[in-house]
Amino acid sequence: MNPEPDALGGLPEAEIQEAKGGLPMIWLLPLVAALIGAWLVYKSFTEQGPTITIQFQNAEGIEPDKTKIKYRNVDVGVVKDVAFGKGLSHVIVTAEMDLGSKSSLTDSTRFWVVRPRIGTGGVSGIGTLLSGAYIAMDPGKGGKSLRHFKGLEEPPPFLSDTPGTQYRLKSPDLGSLADGSPVYFRQIKVGKVVGYALAEDHSHVEIQIFVHAPHDRFIRPGTRFWNVSGVEMSLSAQGLDVQMASLVSLLAGGVAFETPASDRSDQPAPAHTEFVLYRNRKESQEKAITFTVPYLLRFDQSVRGLSIGAPVEYRGLRVGSVRGIELEYNLDPAQAKTAIAVEIALEPERVAFYPNKRLPEGVGQVERMAVLVKRGLRARLKTGNLLTGQLFVDFDMIPDAEPAEITFDKEKGIPVLPTVPGELAGLTRSVSAILAKLEALPIDQIGRDLQQAVAELNSVLNKTDAVLDNLDKASARVQPLIGASTATIQQAQATLTALQGAVTDQGPVGSQLLRTLEELTAAVRSVRVMAEYLQRHPEALLRGKENRR
Repeated sequence: MNPEPDALGGLPEAEIQEAKGGLPMIWLLPLVAALIGAWLVYKSFTEQGPTITIQFQNAEGIEPDKTKIKYRNVDVGVVKDVAFGKGLSHVIVTAEMDLGSKSSLTDSTRFWVVRPRIGTGGVSGIGTLLSGAYIAMDPGKGGKSLRHFKGLEEPPPFLSDTPGTQYRLKSPDLGSLADGSPVYFRQIKVGKVVGYALAEDHSHVEIQIFVHAPHDRFIRPGTRFWNVSGVEMSLSAQGLDVQMASLVSLLAGGVAFETPASDRSDQPAPAHTEFVLYRNRKESQEKAITFTVPYLLRFDQSVRGLSIGAPVEYRGLRVGSVRGIELEYNLDPAQAKTAIAVEIALEPERVAFYPNKRLPEGVGQVERMAVLVKRGLRARLKTGNLLTGQLFVDFDMIPDAEPAEITFDKEKGIPVLPTVPGELAGLTRSVSAILAKLEALPIDQIGRDLQQAVAELNSVLNKTDAVLDNLDKASARVQPLIGASTATIQQAQATLTALQGAVTDQGPVGSQLLRTLEELTAAVRSVRVMAEYLQRHPEALLRGKENRR
């Protein structure tokens, strides 16, 4: 039912007021949301790290929004995009870095991709087999701010903040060294090879090594480095020499060093100091030679067994080495002959009469050598090893050497020292001279004369046989005479006996008779002795009695 009009008439009437001007409250919510969004954008922008690009040869294992950039295994960025570079020759990796890494992005910063690798330095990156590849970062030290980088294709040998010192080695060749080859000190690994390259003039190889602290303090300005790569075998005038440091160095090569006791420097060698890399320890222990003096030797004998690098010695002490060997031929028809020219490099610093100070090169060297040459200094070839036949050049004072002087080779412009034949060559020449004299003898005439002498000797022997036959016949004739003489003696003895009985020794007759008998007795005795001697030696009738002592 509808209410009655009177019932509604007592209600108060509503008052309608018009709204005042201004922003409605409903708009506050979008405004607050906009302010919050702007603040979030500002905060995200201010907290966002820098964006960088890294150039690599390929993008193996790199995926956008997945591959991380790490420093010491801590995430410092993430890869956002991978694209080809200009000409499709490389790839460009775009990455967002954390805000805290902004100050570390300089021109000394390095990036590389960590993957599983096997090399001479060992095995690395095994963990990426499960987690996947990632980009490693090395902040470096100092430098200008940079946002575009060129990544390394191989991991660096050490991080920039690794304690230690880097040095350079100068070597004629690389040998079996490689990146990662160990560096030893007293058979302990203290560093490694971190790089190598040819010198600008291609005359040698420059090898970079890194020695970890605190072992780098043992490297002084006089430290000697030598190669211990593999097995080194050398066959020289000294014989066969075999050296091997360890099994690791046999496979991966290596470098060893030692500081001589004579180096009393207390300060370690500064970084990037250049040292000479010797071939072996023995060579590193030899006295350092700062200069050499060239000389030329000429031999007219075989130099088989003499090689470049062979030692030059003076009475067993090394004073230089052989630098070159070549054949010379004189085109002058009047003096056409060949000779072997051996160029040597003498090391005057090994000689005692050179003081510790280095003499100016070319001053006084030849003059002093000329004095020694006048006193009999000569060069000759000697056999250093009978088994291998290796030769070396030996200097010695020859007392009976022919007078000689130092001459100069106009083409080479170096002095020429006199030489003498070696011991074997001298013996060969003596034998050749004897054979030449024997060949000059009239052998045929001597043979004919000898044959004639033998014939005459045979004739004499035949005559001697005839004489002996005559002696035998004479002896046969003497035998009857000896018998008659014996009978006569017997009769004389009988007569003497009768006379002895008739005559006494009293008075002059008896004494005279006695003396006569004594003389007769002596004569008979002599006849008997002669008869007996002739019986034994009938040839005495012809030759006479032989004197015997």
